[in-house]
Amino acid sequence: MIKKVIRISLTIICAFAGILLVFGLIIKYEMSWKITDVGLEGSPDGRYNVLFQSVGEADWPFGYSHAKVTLRDGDRIIKSFREDIADDGAQFRPDNYSVEWMKYGAVITFTGSEQPDREVELFYDGRDSFAGYTNEEIEGILKDRYGIDQVDKITKVKDGYAIKADGIDFRTDARMALHDSYPQEMFKAVTDELFPERFNRSLEWDVQKGEDPSDLVYAPVISMNGPVDHDINPYCEDICEWLDCCFERLPYSKAKNMYDAAGLIAAAPDYGNVRLDFNNMLRLDHYSEDRVGFYNNLYTCIERYLNYEYTAFGGSMPADSPDDEAAGESEYTDEITEDVIKQWASYDYKVACDLPDGREYALVPIDRALGSSFYVLLAFNEKGNPDSAELINPDPFNQHGGEARFISFMNDGRTGFAALSYSGGSEGMLFETFDGGASFREIILPSPKIELPTGEYYNPFVMPEEAWEESGTIYLKISQGPDGDHHSAALDGARTIGIYASKDEGKTFEFVREEAE
Repeated sequence: MIKKVIRISLTIICAFAGILLVFGLIIKYEMSWKITDVGLEGSPDGRYNVLFQSVGEADWPFGYSHAKVTLRDGDRIIKSFREDIADDGAQFRPDNYSVEWMKYGAVITFTGSEQPDREVELFYDGRDSFAGYTNEEIEGILKDRYGIDQVDKITKVKDGYAIKADGIDFRTDARMALHDSYPQEMFKAVTDELFPERFNRSLEWDVQKGEDPSDLVYAPVISMNGPVDHDINPYCEDICEWLDCCFERLPYSKAKNMYDAAGLIAAAPDYGNVRLDFNNMLRLDHYSEDRVGFYNNLYTCIERYLNYEYTAFGGSMPADSPDDEAAGESEYTDEITEDVIKQWASYDYKVACDLPDGREYALVPIDRALGSSFYVLLAFNEKGNPDSAELINPDPFNQHGGEARFISFMNDGRTGFAALSYSGGSEGMLFETFDGGASFREIILPSPKIELPTGEYYNPFVMPEEAWEESGTIYLKISQGPDGDHHSAALDGARTIGIYASKDEGKTFEFVREEAE
């Protein structure tokens, strides 16, 4: 009886162990051996294909995924190999590979979030290395890749080829993948043709080189002109037209990686340059379908840049930013005597304001050139008495000329605003002081983002008219100037002005509303 019980127990134990073994093998199969089809890529002529398969599961918890890759000629296997992908524990998937079909093989690029891209070259005849191209083969590749019909010159150089085609000089490497700099050089050539001949803006180049010709990155440094807040709309239009011309010569689909890497550097007078990258800030993948969306994104980026939001772009702070203690200090170096001040105080002036302490602050024109006046800021301890004048600032508008429009100080007597009109009075500049007028800086107000009929943003409010304070809030009234033609449907078609407000003593402003003029 005991022996029978033991035999039954052993049988049960063996059966249970067998179940565990089978279960373990099933888990092992699923985790390490199971082959699952992920994708099949075919050559343009339909003869060759590359099969991508996942092998098991990715290593737990955040390890490699495993791929099996097979190049076939019909049903005949030419080559098969394994590849491990470091992608934060994710399973092997179509996002982890791309295939470029060449005349004599395929170039597979493997990508993962935790690894640099890796290229593997496969040859239709099973070779393990590539000896080089004939001129005819290079011409065929360039025709397939970029639609180039005429190659003028091909010269073998160290580590590759120097080529001239379409009037563009560029280079390739000697590898099967034929990495080349044609897109970059075409991009540069088109840009050089447009600036400044078509678009009246200066152009420089920021150049970054890498190991391969295709690693070359050209970032154009394209300037903004004049008072930069009024140049945002024309600047954005010029950038969009420039991209239209680039895409006409070289479509985005033909050079995606190049366009994404390039971007541009906005260069504004008296501001630090800021780089605007196409890849992560100004996406180009939908540009052709949504040009207005790109324009508005660019408009918003530049507006934030001009309002000192530099951390969003990695740009440097400008010399006249609010955080710079030397902001707006005058560079006037000539000696100014009491007699000179008294002479200036005798000149006629039209723009002044009274401070709570009884003094009068006046913007006095002391010079005129090419239809513009240049001013000093004087304080009169006795209104109208030149002998009581003292110099507050020899250049409140920081070397800008025009016609003074207003000057106002807030309740603290130190925060103030002054405006200057120019271009025949059609546009204006706004300046702010935090030290009673000893220094001023130009300020750029946020755009209300009024939409044109095309859907693109613009700012119709260009002429500073007035500044005042109510209950701790500073307000600004900005008009359209004599040339403005914006009318608000919400206000029964009335021509409007813009009202801005600051709740932090003038450090920042926001657009709050439109009002009928």
